[in-house]
Amino acid sequence: MNWFNKNLSFKSDLILTLLNGLVIIGGVFVLNGLIARMYGLEILGEFLLIKRTFSSIVGILLIGMNIALPYYLSRNLERSYADNSFILFFIISIPLTVLLILGIFWFNIPGFYSNRFWVYIIYSLSISAQFMTYALYRGYMNMIGANIFQLLGTSILPIIIFSSVTDIYGGIFWMGLCGFFVMIFAFIIRNNGLNVYAINFNQSKKLVKYGFERTPSIISQFILLAGIPLFLASMVNFESVAYFNSSLSLVRLALIIVNPISMVLLPRISNTIASDNKGKLSDSINVILKTGIVFGVICTTYCYINAPLILSYWLGDVNENGVNILRMTILVFPFYTFSSLTRSPIDAVSERGYNSLIYGLSAFVLFIIIFIGKLLDFNLLNTALAGFIISHIVAGFLSGYYIHKFYQNKLCNFELLRDILFSTSLIFLINHFFSYINISAAFQLIITSIIYVIIGIILFKYSKTSWLTELKSNLYA
Repeated sequence: MNWFNKNLSFKSDLILTLLNGLVIIGGVFVLNGLIARMYGLEILGEFLLIKRTFSSIVGILLIGMNIALPYYLSRNLERSYADNSFILFFIISIPLTVLLILGIFWFNIPGFYSNRFWVYIIYSLSISAQFMTYALYRGYMNMIGANIFQLLGTSILPIIIFSSVTDIYGGIFWMGLCGFFVMIFAFIIRNNGLNVYAINFNQSKKLVKYGFERTPSIISQFILLAGIPLFLASMVNFESVAYFNSSLSLVRLALIIVNPISMVLLPRISNTIASDNKGKLSDSINVILKTGIVFGVICTTYCYINAPLILSYWLGDVNENGVNILRMTILVFPFYTFSSLTRSPIDAVSERGYNSLIYGLSAFVLFIIIFIGKLLDFNLLNTALAGFIISHIVAGFLSGYYIHKFYQNKLCNFELLRDILFSTSLIFLINHFFSYINISAAFQLIITSIIYVIIGIILFKYSKTSWLTELKSNLYA
């Protein structure tokens, strides 16, 4: 298992993590489609509500250790930080998990049932263990192991288990139980055991302090991602919840291509800053963020146009309401992509929790919009979707402000706007042209997708635009 512990170059880590993201996207698409076809959209909505809720609050249950551990571990590679985080997981995170689930029952949140108490406990602990294991491998900059165990916990185990059970909660239980023990085993193996004598109060205090300052950011992100499904679950039917969560999954699954970049960046930037060897750090971050913006806009345009077919082939059922939800939800993609990419550079440059300010204000904007919508008796679904979009726009612009402040990066310029306008116009024109040809919608989707890929490869190879040239030079280095 030594190859789990290998340190690769930044480029190799990036390529590996991006490829792993693509595989995970396919795996989770298969899982959601499997559940939708076996149990129906109502059950899929219930499952995604549970999954989204616990995935969104895992950072709170870990008091931010999933960020603090790679930050400190990558700076000096002291194993004792991992020992301390493991102990903190058992003495803080497990009791917090129990209290949180009891709180869910206390407030009688729709979609959660008291007779499933142990299922929620085990599933939540499994997600927390997976995040801790991923943080450990990130801290050591062993992205091979990090990606393998992420793929195992996110896609492989769930697909195997849900293909073998006949009850949705039985699947969640076994997925949680297997995932928990696999991730704990992976953590201990990479850490070369557990040294209780290495427990250090000062290191534990550092981990808790760094993580705690980012807890408001985690809470706010939970509100931004899980707040809308919880709100909809109490106001509208589970079908709308299923459509929104599926649309949100599309946003987040596509971001698995982008978020791994952020996963690789935090330990790398932290290690670089600690070594006083910044070099071309600002330029590298600049080109990554510009690539993320263009990629986000292209994906948004593509999904917006093809929303009916995406839902039809993915979930096996579609109506106008579902298409509208997907099209509204996908509009956050560029802003969510950008703010996700900036989280790690902002966290790595300072121990202060600037992301808490960014996401705290965004969550406040979401609350205000929903409050005003209810006060004026607007349509609840449209109000929730509008709040979701505007709050993520706020997060994107605030993230851009802090990136400019810390790295002096000027992201928005004529060249970038030109490339965005050209890309989106080309997609619309090609789609509009093929709409006049008498072929099936599925065949049109396949043909246009192939054309987009070919054009993209040609532009990537021959375009002389500065940010793309810089990206190619980094990839080919």
